[in-house]
Amino acid sequence: MLAEPNEVGGFGMDERLERNRAEVEARLAKVGADLATIQTESGGYAFRATIRYGGDLKPLADYLEDIDGCEVLSLGNSLEIVKDLGDAESVHEQYQLGDLKGTHGIGHVRMATESDVDLARLTPTGRTVRDVSVVHNGQLTNYHEWRRRLERMGHRFQSECDSEIIAVYLAQQLENGLPLETAMKHSLDDFDGVFTYLVATGNELGVAKDEMAAKPLVLMETDDLVVWPPRRWRSGH
Repeated sequence: MLAEPNEVGGFGMDERLERNRAEVEARLAKVGADLATIQTESGGYAFRATIRYGGDLKPLADYLEDIDGCEVLSLGNSLEIVKDLGDAESVHEQYQLGDLKGTHGIGHVRMATESDVDLARLTPTGRTVRDVSVVHNGQLTNYHEWRRRLERMGHRFQSECDSEIIAVYLAQQLENGLPLETAMKHSLDDFDGVFTYLVATGNELGVAKDEMAAKPLVLMETDDLVVWPPRRWRSGH
């Protein structure tokens, strides 16, 4: 959960974070969630809670985000989302990403061209409902149309970044019972613009490009590794 996401390091940050933490704990107890652990993240702007909860995650996320200055970064059973300001090496070391256990992951070092640089707009963008995470290169020209549609379905947005539209759209399609591959094919018909995106769920990983394929993507595959970088890169050990 974020405390005042646009004012990281600002005056009173620690006090706001602790105040939000206390309110989050109270609300979790109110809905019957069993709080196993809670601790402040190394970035100092968020805290991480491990809970046991048998209810619907979307109403829970909405309930927590009603707390002033609080945003749910990641909530689910399979995926974990980490994002912060800085280069890839700094974030990797700060959050000890090398110690994470799993089968697949996606990441993005983003240069903001159409939105402010703050934590709310960083990618990966996740959806709390379906363990969906997206990174995206490009621009959706019908962003506002799809935002209005999805808001009418009851979805809430944390930013004005079009990457979030893709995550929410795919989460809704999965909620409707579509397989991920089918949902991604539908997105190519529904989204306008030039874009390439990667999506990860708890057990699947996919990539989609618009029909003009204006945004590059390179596939590297070895016996031990499959990587999709957005352009040529050099890997060393």
